[in-house]
Amino acid sequence: MSVRAHYLLLSGGLDSTTLCAWVRDAHPGAPVTAVTFLYGQKHAVEADAAARVAAFYGLSRQVVELPAIRGSALTDPDRPLPEGRDLSRATGVAPSYVPARNLLFLASLASLADVNGPATLWLGVHRDDHTGYPDCRPEFVAAADDAVRLGTQHGLRVAAPFVQWPKADIIRWGLDHGVPYELTHSCYRGLAPACGVCDTCQARRAAFAEAEATDPLPYAACD
Repeated sequence: MSVRAHYLLLSGGLDSTTLCAWVRDAHPGAPVTAVTFLYGQKHAVEADAAARVAAFYGLSRQVVELPAIRGSALTDPDRPLPEGRDLSRATGVAPSYVPARNLLFLASLASLADVNGPATLWLGVHRDDHTGYPDCRPEFVAAADDAVRLGTQHGLRVAAPFVQWPKADIIRWGLDHGVPYELTHSCYRGLAPACGVCDTCQARRAAFAEAEATDPLPYAACD
């Protein structure tokens, strides 16, 4: 009987880094491959963070370069990323939503994994992104699981253990399990120190505050 392998989307951000710890904790000794995608994102520096995280957890890692995905403030050179938005009042699809990104990622992961045998594909989406990112919603995860199960020779599965968790709870779990948040990168502008005012910097800062924890990353703007 084939051993089930594990492939996880590792961006180098907070959520996918915590996912590394989750998979290691839930499946000790199982083969785990981290896959990082380059798709024309402005913060491609996150791939360096992904390399650091994969090395920390002793994961094998692949980097997959896709054609640039347009139609997002995260990828279009002439479309600025929003700064200083009140995320508590934000509605509709986020300016940084990258069209069907997670669908493309999971399809690529399925193709990589199905060659080798049974596998689970892990995705670090969470509750706080349900409104702004259609491909982070529980319905999407369930549909993607059905699609890869039915459309692969080894009946692959999709798992997203944080899909109903707020980001603060992910941080709490991660801190309890020694997740190295100092190795991660979140800033959509790709800056270090992080800008502190783009959507993802604000969400990260707010989540650490809610978790009553100190973010180990420095920020250029912390008003």
